[in-house]
Amino acid sequence: MTAAARGRSDRPGTVGYHAAMGKAGSEASKKVDRETFEGSRTLAGKLAAALLRWMGETAVQLYYPRRTVAGGDNLPPPGGAIYVANHPNGLLDPMAMRVTLRRPVRFLAKSTLWGNPFGRLAMEAFACLPVFRLRDAAETGPVDTVARNEETFARCRAALAAGDDLALYPEGTSHSEPRLKPLKTGAARIALGAAEEAARAPQRRPPVLVPVGSRYQEPARFRSALHLVVGPPIDLAPYLPRHAADPRTAIDALTDEIRGRLDELVLQAETRELLAGIARVASWTAEAPDDDAPERQRARTRELLDAYARLRAADPQRLRRLTEEVRGYARLLERMGVDDPWALELPPVPPARLMAGFARMVVTAPLAMWGALISWPAYQLTKIVARKATKDEDVLGTMKMIGGAIFIVAGWLIEAGIIGKLWGLGWALASLALAPLAGYAALRFSESLREVGTALRHLGWRARGRTARQLAERRRALAADVAEALRQARA
Repeated sequence: MTAAARGRSDRPGTVGYHAAMGKAGSEASKKVDRETFEGSRTLAGKLAAALLRWMGETAVQLYYPRRTVAGGDNLPPPGGAIYVANHPNGLLDPMAMRVTLRRPVRFLAKSTLWGNPFGRLAMEAFACLPVFRLRDAAETGPVDTVARNEETFARCRAALAAGDDLALYPEGTSHSEPRLKPLKTGAARIALGAAEEAARAPQRRPPVLVPVGSRYQEPARFRSALHLVVGPPIDLAPYLPRHAADPRTAIDALTDEIRGRLDELVLQAETRELLAGIARVASWTAEAPDDDAPERQRARTRELLDAYARLRAADPQRLRRLTEEVRGYARLLERMGVDDPWALELPPVPPARLMAGFARMVVTAPLAMWGALISWPAYQLTKIVARKATKDEDVLGTMKMIGGAIFIVAGWLIEAGIIGKLWGLGWALASLALAPLAGYAALRFSESLREVGTALRHLGWRARGRTARQLAERRRALAADVAEALRQARA
């Protein structure tokens, strides 16, 4: 994508803008409390931030228990790295990156999030840096966004020089669309500015710019999966002479390269439905069940997306026929109650494993029932409130995670208060201490219940041998059709 196509929505510092701001805007910007963005210096504030950070990272691990990374060999040593990534899932994206890559990355966030004590504490917990946007002026009052963002960019360069890692999202906003949005130039400006400073100080390690693609199985679904793809680092050295001679041209060129790298790493399609459908077909038509591992699944989905585009241009009638076959098979599976056609071809679950699952459920049932009693209402309330609060899929997961943490902890406190009234402080403290364990036991119990139910359904399908064989044969025929289409698309 060219600079002209990208536009300059990230450049508020135009002559017209400054003329409109004038002296009043300049004076107003001086009134912005810079201490707001520098974090708490008190011990209590630091402890609260550490606790909130631990809670946030633990919540991400619970929300996305299946986290995988492809291209781990491309990860640089910790310190001085800039990770540029797509932005499909709101505030959860940088937090999920921290947890999945095991790197304490700092990230940028809109300045309005510092507008209340809890927001400031959350931003401090993750060492965030503020971005000042024109559209937020209604909340903050007139601010010279150009000058304030230059301060933020300087702080980013200082953080990199001090050995911190940054996570930047050059799309500028989170979204649930199946294609990347036009990129802002801020990531390129920060990277080249830091590289220039490092070149003038030979003792300093130069920054490393690393593209990362994120793919959530279902962003807003609790206990879903996340897959990150780390690409080779982008070499900044060739851009430095150009940046010294013509900064804007160099920044635009680097932004274009970032876009190209992300295009290679991020699965994209015309619609979300198409992307989800092709990913499902990629799973159904794999050569073996273990090909559904995230890395293999992503590669096959990419292959099918490319083949779809070629077939649509070369043989639209065949594409329509293949699409109808896939939709018909999906409808048949739905009517038969089969979630995964591969399950019809897998060996049955050994009886010993099935009995072990039952035994775990029986042993954990009392604690799990208590956990469900105190956590399930809060979980349901979270889903209702999150859906009422936002219709945007890209922030729904964030709302659910934050709301869940608040409502569930509030439920535990209410329960402890009731127990304290009835039986005293000691029992109240004991219930509060055991509440997280009971909640986790309820979570694991529900997952074990699903696993045992799935195994029993598989046994039931095997008892209906003819139907199971027909579905399996149809899956294999569909796989053969897709394989042939891929072969012809490559030719």
